[in-house]
Amino acid sequence: MAHNASSNALQVFPNRFFHHGANLAALNRDFAEAKPSEIMQFTMDKAQNPVVFTNFRPLAVAFLHLVTRAKPDIPVIWVDHGYNTPETYRHIENVVKTLKLNLRTYSPKMSAAHYNAVYGGIPQLDTPEHDFFSRTVKLEPFNRAMQELQPDVWLNGIRHDQNAHRKNLDVFTPGNHGTIRVAPMFHLREIDVEEYVYEKELPDNDVYYDPTKGEEHRECGLMLEK
Repeated sequence: MAHNASSNALQVFPNRFFHHGANLAALNRDFAEAKPSEIMQFTMDKAQNPVVFTNFRPLAVAFLHLVTRAKPDIPVIWVDHGYNTPETYRHIENVVKTLKLNLRTYSPKMSAAHYNAVYGGIPQLDTPEHDFFSRTVKLEPFNRAMQELQPDVWLNGIRHDQNAHRKNLDVFTPGNHGTIRVAPMFHLREIDVEEYVYEKELPDNDVYYDPTKGEEHRECGLMLEK
């Protein structure tokens, strides 16, 4: 399998393989039928400062296992917005210990209790108030993490079958903060990931809720920013 990038782009960024001038269309063609482990290995060979973002949603442990097997010390960004279920918080502690994650926790500058007291709790979806809520509890901490860590690659566990927006993405796509988003499991189906979790005997958690999405098919905002 030949893996090529734009030679012109590499002349502009001689020390970086992953950047917004790279030939991502060629990479996506090359890796259209590749295994997640092959995508991971290629990415680790080429990336200078990769990071992972996770929300520890159901089945996310499969992606974290895949990534940390390739690079055990990779920084794992988690935004603790303060609204997770008790089961999710316990699950996170378990996964961090099990996979020995290099967890980097970022929290909003306003706690959940503070936000609830001032603004009356989680606002309704599709309102300006909910946009403000999402920016406050998730986007601002995430952007702060990216500014501090300065990654060239943002690894994430998205798949094509999760919602309409993600169906139109790919393995390698431009991300915000100048990163390239890499989704090694993009072409898998949910059943494939479930089998991975079962075969590897990984801990999982189904009692999960993301207040910035509200509904499973929605985006929380991170994937929409450039």
